[in-house]
Amino acid sequence: MRGLSVALVDPGTLVGRDVKAVLRERGFPAAHLHLLQTGDPSSGFLTEDDGEAAYVAALEPDSLSTCQIAFLCGPAKATSRFLSQRGPDGCLVIDLSGQRTMGTFVDALREALPSPLPAGDHFLLRDPAAIVLADSVAALATLRPVQAVTVAIDRPASDLGKDALDELFQQAIAVASFRSVPKEHLGTQSAFNLYFPADSDAYEARVAGDVRALLGRDLTIGILSARASVFHGTTLRLEVRFEGEAPGTEALRSVLLAAGRGFAEAEVDGPAGILDAAGRDETLLIRSESAGAACRLFLASDDLRRPGALLAVRIAEAAIAERGLLPDA
Repeated sequence: MRGLSVALVDPGTLVGRDVKAVLRERGFPAAHLHLLQTGDPSSGFLTEDDGEAAYVAALEPDSLSTCQIAFLCGPAKATSRFLSQRGPDGCLVIDLSGQRTMGTFVDALREALPSPLPAGDHFLLRDPAAIVLADSVAALATLRPVQAVTVAIDRPASDLGKDALDELFQQAIAVASFRSVPKEHLGTQSAFNLYFPADSDAYEARVAGDVRALLGRDLTIGILSARASVFHGTTLRLEVRFEGEAPGTEALRSVLLAAGRGFAEAEVDGPAGILDAAGRDETLLIRSESAGAACRLFLASDDLRRPGALLAVRIAEAAIAERGLLPDA
């Protein structure tokens, strides 16, 4: 079969499953998909893939030597450990693990990838919330210069991995039945709760830095984040302050919903929320209003899709064309 040799590292993670789904949805030219895992370095394991048995091999320092493109979808610490031991392999690595010490960022703004892509064989993605926030500001700035942004971000359990999702589910059951709550992965009772984890300051600084890098300007940004009792998806409630009077509400909606900007309205009866963004590539514009020199937006985004799996696969597609990895691609 004509195509590329592709590695998917940690396919059982949430983002790994989405990458695999996007590869299939977009008809990515993979002749062979190698499934690898960063967990137990001594052995692999059997899993199910499209109703058939599939073997997930242990990720070794030379595992990517037979691959042309690899997607790293595992935990940051395990990924960093592999990268520190990685041998020369000639494989283009697209890293969704969240580690930020090795690799080069690919900064895509408003759906546009940089052309050409950066040099090197290891690409990183910005924080998903930062990508959504920067896209919003960039779109609004086409109407009037943006002076400052204040945003409240609700962080879901999904960015801690599948084990945290499972624990949140068990917590909800335990609270409803007046039993003790498991806290191994979340560290506290997250079900029916809103709290500020220990990494809040670092997270907020990271998002602000990524937004400035994506926009290419030193924008004034105030961020207040919290860990919410949400399984999946990120909500952003933001106030954008303009130089002079803010554009009208219809102008705001029009510029965000324009084709190619990655935003859409929820297609549901009644009030929309974060659940309606699950599985969507678009960021949902749930509420918008303008008053004086500011506008307020309520956005909901599936943090694993457009700013994660879809962006990673689009970068791989661009690299195929630019680097001649597949003739006539």
